[in-house]
Amino acid sequence: MFNKKGRIILFLIAIPLMIAGFKPGANNNNNNNNNNSVSDSLKALLEKPNIHDTTRLDAKIRLCYHLRSKDPNAAIGYGKTAIIKAQDLRLDNKKALALNGVGNIYYRMGEYVNSMDYFLKAKNLHLENNDSIGYANSLTNLGLLYSTQSYYEKAIEYYFDALRIFEAKDNIVGKGAIYNNIGAIYQNRKELELAEQYHSLSLDYKKKSGDMHGLGYSYNNLGIIHKKKGNLDKASDYFQKAYEIRYELEATRDIASTIGYIGKLLILKNDYDNALKHLDSALTFYKKTNDQAGISKTHNRIGQAFLGKKNTSEAEYHFRQSYDIAQRIGLTRMITKYYENLAKLNEEKSNYLKAYTFQKKYNSLTDSIYSKESKQRIYELQMMFDREREKQELELYKKSARINELNYEKQRLLKNFLIAGVILIVVLLLLLYNRYLVINKTNKLLQKRKEDISQNNKELINLNKILLEQKKKVDDLNQQLNQANKNLLESEKHLIKANAAKDKLFSIISHDLRNPFAAIVSFSRMLKRDIDDMDKEELKELTLDLDKAVANINDLLENLLYWSRSQTGKIEYNPQHIDLGKIVNDNIDLFLPKAKEKQISIENNINSNLTVWADQNMTDTVIRNLLSNAIKFTDSKGKIKLYSETNEDQAYISVRDNGIGIDKDQQDKLLNQEYQISTHGTADETGSGIGLLLCKEFVEKQHGEISFVSKKNKGSVFTFSLPLIKNSQPV
Repeated sequence: MFNKKGRIILFLIAIPLMIAGFKPGANNNNNNNNNNSVSDSLKALLEKPNIHDTTRLDAKIRLCYHLRSKDPNAAIGYGKTAIIKAQDLRLDNKKALALNGVGNIYYRMGEYVNSMDYFLKAKNLHLENNDSIGYANSLTNLGLLYSTQSYYEKAIEYYFDALRIFEAKDNIVGKGAIYNNIGAIYQNRKELELAEQYHSLSLDYKKKSGDMHGLGYSYNNLGIIHKKKGNLDKASDYFQKAYEIRYELEATRDIASTIGYIGKLLILKNDYDNALKHLDSALTFYKKTNDQAGISKTHNRIGQAFLGKKNTSEAEYHFRQSYDIAQRIGLTRMITKYYENLAKLNEEKSNYLKAYTFQKKYNSLTDSIYSKESKQRIYELQMMFDREREKQELELYKKSARINELNYEKQRLLKNFLIAGVILIVVLLLLLYNRYLVINKTNKLLQKRKEDISQNNKELINLNKILLEQKKKVDDLNQQLNQANKNLLESEKHLIKANAAKDKLFSIISHDLRNPFAAIVSFSRMLKRDIDDMDKEELKELTLDLDKAVANINDLLENLLYWSRSQTGKIEYNPQHIDLGKIVNDNIDLFLPKAKEKQISIENNINSNLTVWADQNMTDTVIRNLLSNAIKFTDSKGKIKLYSETNEDQAYISVRDNGIGIDKDQQDKLLNQEYQISTHGTADETGSGIGLLLCKEFVEKQHGEISFVSKKNKGSVFTFSLPLIKNSQPV
């Protein structure tokens, strides 16, 4: 018998044979015939003239899902005709199913915009029709789409929203898929222990539900985890299990994925020739299914194999192929790998300056994807979900206990009422019986009996009054609970607002300060290490970069100081009559060197005698930020114009530029504190996105307003108002 290492070698040797059509221990002809017979029978059903419309619709939807891994273009065709037919028949559930199917195929092909459009339409249909499981499946699809593009925080929010629904409905298949996807996020973030826990949990659910496609994904992902841990033998075992399942299912795209990871294992074992054979096979399968993400990933691995063989020209060609596809479809993780591999390749070629440049790009992009705040946010979402589930269970227990208590009280009262009723009936019967027996007795006895009846009636009234009082107590308790809920919601709003300001402050400090400081540290180390080897031009270029980094930090710290003091209420509003023309001239003088550096002309048409009722420091900060932004986003040889207008009680100050303008999709977010928009200037200047928020807050504190109009590549005009006299302040 072979030992474990021998079995793994045999498995790796057998892969090319499996690709060619041979699989040990399986009847391949029967398997192919079974899968083909499904497609053929569905197509034959569509050819029949007299089948019901819903039967024809179901056949098209099944073909869309069945052919997605083998013939994606045909699958899209069936899916789109199914969407139209379902809409004609007003079958929203069928239409949503077809929309998800087409969206899934576009996702596999790397057409993420089209995929997003179909997934969102399906989600909205499920929501309109109160289809909770369908809605959860759509959330899962959207999460997968965001995860592929490295938007992990957004992806995990969708996953937890879907998981709440699946757990409420005890949907095993859904829970297995979600745990797999959450594991994939931790896997991509290199948090391997957490990833393995989620993949193992997903594997258990998929075994319970008999989800063979899901089992293939779980085994494949566990193989990836152990590959990254360095357990190559164990990884190979998992890849073998994944391959056997996917081969049985004829899942072409999934087979390509597993073969690609086997190729990666061979690279790690320095067996580059066998690695290239496997990767060529994987590339063929991916091209057959038009899986752009898979093609990009495989070109990257082929480049790594050639780099291992010291064939840098072939390696660079395949790295570039991978990068072009990743750039086109928005595959951020592959772009980072391109920068990482180009750094290694140029280091191999002793081109250290290029190697440094690509390493710098890799570090910057990696920081934005795997930032500390992003990691913290994912952990927070995980803990919030766990706490929410515990809280719901506790609330459910409390409500259940309260319901039991009320039911017991109700039963006790009902029991007492029934006893009193029975006693009353018995008494009445006895009275009637006695009246029948002693009908001839004196009027005195008759009157006594009437008094007894009256007394019993009083007891009934008292009992009814007690019941009404109990009901009032229950109503009062419900009212108290409602008020307590309102108080909790109000408290939560205040906490969210305070937490948002804190998160924004920490985000700016940890992200926007780190990059300029990292640049300064990098420049200083380069000066220390290579100053003797640098010529005058290189020193000049490095000095200019260092100066820009220092200037960026200075601007950021100044705005950050003002903003943080404003958020904590430490800036006082001290209005007085101030000379606006002098403030404008002082700021123009401040920025004139920077404007001359970019050959930008500044035209000042503000009335030199204009006096406003405002806080001098706040007004100076507003003009400084608007003028700084105008220079930052204006191209070389551009123009900036400052002008003013007045009415009876307000002055309007405008800063106009003919720069790059603002995208329409960012205009609504620009002055909104919930968003932080940071855009590079025309000379690659950087900023935190907090300057305009500071302008808005300072203008509004001075009883003014700020607005802007902008057109892409035409320029922008920012206008703010200030009171002219003290009496013009709004009450």
